[in-house]
Amino acid sequence: MSWGFRRAKVGDVAAAQEAYRRIIEHLGKTGDPSRWHEVGHPKPAQVAAWAEAGELYLALDGGQIAGVVVLNHEAIDAYATAAWAVGASASEALVVHALGVVPDYLGQGVARFLLDSTLDVARKAGCLAVRLDVYVENTPALRLYRRYGFTDLGCHTVDYGDIDLDQFHLFEYVL
Repeated sequence: MSWGFRRAKVGDVAAAQEAYRRIIEHLGKTGDPSRWHEVGHPKPAQVAAWAEAGELYLALDGGQIAGVVVLNHEAIDAYATAAWAVGASASEALVVHALGVVPDYLGQGVARFLLDSTLDVARKAGCLAVRLDVYVENTPALRLYRRYGFTDLGCHTVDYGDIDLDQFHLFEYVL
């Protein structure tokens, strides 16, 4: 399959919100290892804010959104004390948030394509590493990142404030 990848535009917000809605709905029907359905993440206003900030990226199949990911340099508190392999400043570490695949595209390589594209964005920005966190019970995501080559730094206590989940694995991919 030949996918496209680009930064979302403000005109993409409604379609991106719908993509996340479909992902969350699917997770609610299939056990929700990420707990997105349970905690209502991400909210439509957050998706709009990510697009306006230029942080939301889309995997496209023609004009259809197949996957979504947020890329920025915003790291949660636990990142400051993690034993990262590379000492990167905030601007040198690209942080992955809210990566999701629209249900119609599951099993077609979209998640891997999003990760390939994320590494391209990071390299072009001169980053030294790509980092992310995964809820401890999200076995599919843990497996994805490990197989892709991210280093699992183990389980850390994370304070997201507005959600009642605090145990996350931290991952790093050194560029």
